[in-house]
Amino acid sequence: MRFGTYYFLQAPPALAHAEVFRREIEQMAWTEELGFDSLWLTEHHFIEYGLSVSPTVLAAAAAMRTRRVRIGLAAAILPFHDPIRLAEELAMVDILSGGRLDVGVGRGNRPVEFEGYRVPQIESRERFEEALTILVRAWTLERFAYEGRHYTIPEVRVIPKPLQQPHPPLYVVCVSPDTIEATALRGLPMLNSLLRGPIDQLAQQRDTYVRACRKAGRDDAEVARLLGSWGVSRHVYVAATDAQALAEAKDAELWYQEALRRFLIPERIERVHPLLQPGFRAMAERLGKITWDQLVAETVAFGAPDTVAEKIDELRRLGVGEVLCWMNFGGLPQEHVRRSMELFAREVMPGFR
Repeated sequence: MRFGTYYFLQAPPALAHAEVFRREIEQMAWTEELGFDSLWLTEHHFIEYGLSVSPTVLAAAAAMRTRRVRIGLAAAILPFHDPIRLAEELAMVDILSGGRLDVGVGRGNRPVEFEGYRVPQIESRERFEEALTILVRAWTLERFAYEGRHYTIPEVRVIPKPLQQPHPPLYVVCVSPDTIEATALRGLPMLNSLLRGPIDQLAQQRDTYVRACRKAGRDDAEVARLLGSWGVSRHVYVAATDAQALAEAKDAELWYQEALRRFLIPERIERVHPLLQPGFRAMAERLGKITWDQLVAETVAFGAPDTVAEKIDELRRLGVGEVLCWMNFGGLPQEHVRRSMELFAREVMPGFR
């Protein structure tokens, strides 16, 4: 298995925004120092849940602080970007990093973000499909033109090209079964998260993905290769004992869970598109029932090194290729994050190499 760290730049009320950036850039440097394989960045807007408004800027900053680790996006939200501009910026980051960039893409799921960027959320899937097509063409063709429903591009030459050829590895953040199936049919690996609920949800996502791969005619070797790149994020916190880890992480995790609820659920569901309202109402009902004891039992990987190793082994048995260790959620103190990262690197990772 491979192990990365994951950065949202969460901003609880006690932390100034500038301090959030300082801390997490420092943690990115620790990622390489401590022997992790990668660091992963995301994109969010208009909420303290994550100040990561520009994954390309963060990736460039990470590239300047590291020399070895892969730098992944999980993910750039394609409907919020001009795809030509994004192709240029990602190619530049790939060059600045020495060819260490992995590009995860997603279509977004938060109404306030779509409102802020003046993009109808009901169009997210179509815009995602068109933008991804443009991104790949911009990287791989000397010149091209494109005409679609949402993007019309006259003939253009996009430079520079990425250092990695034909382009940086692509991943897709998958939540819905439709997106999982489409990703498998494309032959791209998945990125998933275990943020609430039991690990069984990952087994269901894997099985949906494998069935779609079979439907596309992929053989056992190709399916194994794709699952070898399957990345899953999970909250991880390590301390000397289980009791210490749970006591130290509880407040930060509960702040995170409330921030996640506010992130996912519109304040006024009746304002979103009618076709989206049933899904948001069902999500609000589901998210309102989860308790701390459930999170500890089912979702998070908190505890002494042996306990956390057991939680990581659950992911290994499912076939996960890379664990995106989210170790700085909810404004945890910097010294606690450092200690947790050190214990994980020294006492958990070696057992899965």
